Amino acid sequence: MPDIILFTDVCSPGFGRYAGTYRIASELRAHGYKVQVIEYFTKWSTEELINIIKKFVGKNTLWVGLSTTFLEYERMLQTGKNRTNVFTAQMTVTGRDDWAELVDEIRSINPDCKIVAGGTKVGHIRPDDKTFDIIIQGQGEESVLQITKEIEEKRPSKRTLNLGFERFSTCSILWDDDDLIFPNEHLPIEIARGCIFKCSYCSYDLNGKKIWEFNRVPELVRKEIEDAKNRFGSTGFMFCDDTYNDSPEKVARFHEEFMKMDFNIEFSSFARLDLIVSHWETAKQLYESGLRSVFFGVESFNTLSGKAIGKGMPGEKLKDGLMRLREECPDMIILTGLIVGLPHDTPDTLRANNEWLKQPDCPVDVVSYHPLYIHPHDGSLMAKNPGQYGYELDGQGGWTRDDGITRQDCVGLAQELQLDFAKGEPLKRGAWTFFNRFQNLGFTAEQFKKTSLGYPNDVLDSEIVGREQEKFDFYKSRLLSL
Repeated sequence: MPDIILFTDVCSPGFGRYAGTYRIASELRAHGYKVQVIEYFTKWSTEELINIIKKFVGKNTLWVGLSTTFLEYERMLQTGKNRTNVFTAQMTVTGRDDWAELVDEIRSINPDCKIVAGGTKVGHIRPDDKTFDIIIQGQGEESVLQITKEIEEKRPSKRTLNLGFERFSTCSILWDDDDLIFPNEHLPIEIARGCIFKCSYCSYDLNGKKIWEFNRVPELVRKEIEDAKNRFGSTGFMFCDDTYNDSPEKVARFHEEFMKMDFNIEFSSFARLDLIVSHWETAKQLYESGLRSVFFGVESFNTLSGKAIGKGMPGEKLKDGLMRLREECPDMIILTGLIVGLPHDTPDTLRANNEWLKQPDCPVDVVSYHPLYIHPHDGSLMAKNPGQYGYELDGQGGWTRDDGITRQDCVGLAQELQLDFAKGEPLKRGAWTFFNRFQNLGFTAEQFKKTSLGYPNDVLDSEIVGREQEKFDFYKSRLLSL
């Protein structure tokens, strides 16, 4: 029986693993603990998950962890339903609200087993909720080591832990045979952690870091890639940096290291468009390193909006930069993320901009719209001083702008814009997810172009659905045979 069990989920539609869970597993494994990661958290039925719990949880299991990213916490409290589909402006996200039932099963097997929550939604857990024994905030590596030792030694643990991680520069993901890696799988690589910028809407607890803080040693990253190639045949990766090109020096150093490999890689990552425009020499280095899919968090092409949130490059200059990038890197997949509800942006300006994004010669393959979220406790500059930015908060995640526009208005507008953009050709609808996930389903670029990815009111192409189900069934059979 494993000492620790971690429930997580793949990126869907398609198949792509999240790095965070495996970083936690790696740190525990390096200290001698047996860890079982269980993927597809939202796809198993309640009955299937209970059977998995019976298979893997034993009297000596120290704790079971859940990535709250896939937990529909509020609905778990309000309803007794086992599953729920929650519509957002970007996509349909399948979460779970039956975690309490699963916890009861775990505790019936081992009353001493602790239930640990981590991930992006831990802030939603109410202080009086008894479902979870321990809550991990922020970076989890040191926190999970501490709680594991305390549980082993039967010492009381704090309800909430938020420890730093000073050894990040030399850490690696240690893949285990029981992780059930598929041949030639595109794998996540964490090169850096945190962001040097401090955008006013962002609540990330590692924003505003120093340029070389929380960056891994380039040589170790190269060796991790080479190991993945030798073990699994992997040459495709998702670099999980918040901003891969946060400095020209960093781009140059990793470019130099990757050029030492005797094989080529392809990877996707997140980057700042304004830094590409300001340092054009990095575009060539990024492309030569293997960047083939990039997400630019532009947030707004409105110059005044950009300045209000801490991104001041004029919108027309950003658009010109996208056009040049397309010319110089014609096969690069480009996605932009836009926020609906920022200061100075109006429904008319957003609709007009969406018309530009829909044009056949627009270099953007896909755009992702998100309604502005300001929670009074999320720690962002907007949350701390909403009036300074022209917002009044209702204390529950809603807001009203000085001109009367509400968050609910922006939820509807984001949906409208997303679906309007989705009327384009298939590649424009699903380019980002294609690179990261659909190659793991066996699609080539040409095959994918002939599919329909779908949006919330559409139906996924039957070929995509079929291949996803095959992947899950294969993973299920391998997991249950361990």
